[in-house]
Amino acid sequence: MTKEEAIKLAESKWWEGKPDDEVAWFCISTKLLCCPFEVMHKAIEAWLHRPVWTHEFADPEKLIL
Repeated sequence: MTKEEAIKLAESKWWEGKPDDEVAWFCISTKLLCCPFEVMHKAIEAWLHRPVWTHEFADPEKLIL
C-alpha cells in the first residue's frame, strides 16, 4: 500500500462500524497507519484484553505473541 492509498483509506473512515478485532487485525497487518492512532490503539487494547504501551507498536509481531 502506498502512502497515498493509506491516506485515501483513512479519509473513508473504513473503521466506523467495524468490530475492534477486525480493526486491530487490519492495523497490525498493515505497515502504514490507515486510521487515527487512538482508534488503532483502542481497538488493539480491546482485542488483546490488556493495556498496550505505545512503544509496543514498534514491533507488532511481539505485540500479538
